[in-house]
Amino acid sequence: MVEHTIQGAIIDDSKSEKCDARCGVDWSSKEDMALAKQRIKDRFGDAVRLEYLDLSKLSDSRRASALMSGIRDKGLLFPLLLINGEARISGQFDIRQLLDVIEAEKELSYD
Repeated sequence: MVEHTIQGAIIDDSKSEKCDARCGVDWSSKEDMALAKQRIKDRFGDAVRLEYLDLSKLSDSRRASALMSGIRDKGLLFPLLLINGEARISGQFDIRQLLDVIEAEKELSYD
């Protein structure tokens, strides 16, 4: 059986305005990302990779510019969840929603 890899990315901009009531998960937190990665590993094994990208800290300004342009053109919100390069959630989301999107991607793409 061939194991397919799903690439997930949480795109955020630490300089953008945040919810005053501390809404949602702080994806820039190492603890929150570690928990998300552990839950992904527990549920999907090594078939899913997840990374966090802070657009305000990307050293490759071309990549940041391209991402920002696409996000702005589509009217998407931060944080943004990409699965295999496609926007899946725009705006606040939690680990359960992240896992649900990955599950759906696996079912649609690889069954």
